[in-house]
Amino acid sequence: MDKVADIVKLALENEIRAKVFYAKASEITSVGESQMVFLELAGMEDQHAQLLVKSFGEILHEQGFDAADHLRRSEAATEQTLGVEETQLITDGEMRAVVEYAIGMEIRARDTYREMAAHFPATETRSLCENLAAEEQKHHDMLSNLRVSMDTPIDERPAL
Repeated sequence: MDKVADIVKLALENEIRAKVFYAKASEITSVGESQMVFLELAGMEDQHAQLLVKSFGEILHEQGFDAADHLRRSEAATEQTLGVEETQLITDGEMRAVVEYAIGMEIRARDTYREMAAHFPATETRSLCENLAAEEQKHHDMLSNLRVSMDTPIDERPAL
């Protein structure tokens, strides 16, 4: 079960980092469409983190890791949550780079949930992991649409 606990911890860290990243990204954009996408994604990532704590908190607690407390501390220390690269990316304010980085985050999150699912038999837990992987794929798709809209004249943009 150590492997699963390690993967769950990684997934929780990814969700927390993504939430903070999207919240910060929403602050730097002057385009309402982009801001809406980032705020929506921040909320979704928060829901994922809460779901991970609810679903896997007991497994992690058995490993000596208090997931709920970790989530609370991470949310209180948002400035320390992002790494140097992420902070610089947001500070630079180049939206294309922010969106490209975010797309990569979603791919990593999706793949982490797929790896988690592979460690469980066909149960509710496996289904939860598969659903989270599918949600991360939707986030990827939202960001891909945002990237396309950045290069498309406003009257030709697809709906996000």
